[in-house]
Amino acid sequence: MSAETVAHQQTRSSKLWLYINIAIGVALILAGVAVLFLMDKEPAITSTAAVSPHHGKTAPHFPLPSLAGKTVALNDYKGQVVLINLWATWCPPCKAEMPTLNAYYQANKDKGFVVLAVNDQEDAITVNNFIEANGFGFPILLDTQSQVLGTYNVRALPTTFVINRDGVIQYVHMGEISQQQLEEIVGPLL
Repeated sequence: MSAETVAHQQTRSSKLWLYINIAIGVALILAGVAVLFLMDKEPAITSTAAVSPHHGKTAPHFPLPSLAGKTVALNDYKGQVVLINLWATWCPPCKAEMPTLNAYYQANKDKGFVVLAVNDQEDAITVNNFIEANGFGFPILLDTQSQVLGTYNVRALPTTFVINRDGVIQYVHMGEISQQQLEEIVGPLL
């Protein structure tokens, strides 16, 4: 075999390996994309208990300790319009909406309106320092195990649920809620 034939066979062999490596690389990339796509899909929900509450559904009951040291339950407020606000002190939009919630609560609490501010996973000292520094007057509940966050299938803070006097969720809002939204959503329920 001549040197030229050997060089030609090595070149063909190198090209073949190059094509095989490219094919393997493309296959691995496609497999990775497929795995990421499948991981992003949520499993089918088979239990009705795992279904997120939404407009028109009865709000799930929960008991939580309050910052004042009592156990507070959603059922304690039957017959009232309840705004459940899930928040944390590290969350800028949560902190920004608190004065609006407090003002609306103070103006409407005598009409059967209550705000239950459910703090997610923070200790009582951190929460108490924040509440005392700002003088908020609505009930503060401590959800150190994210019980309500999980039950209500909350994915972001702040999230607000407005519940009518019959215990049915009328409105769900993710993000900072405004005075105008409170007047439009809560006002007609009072």
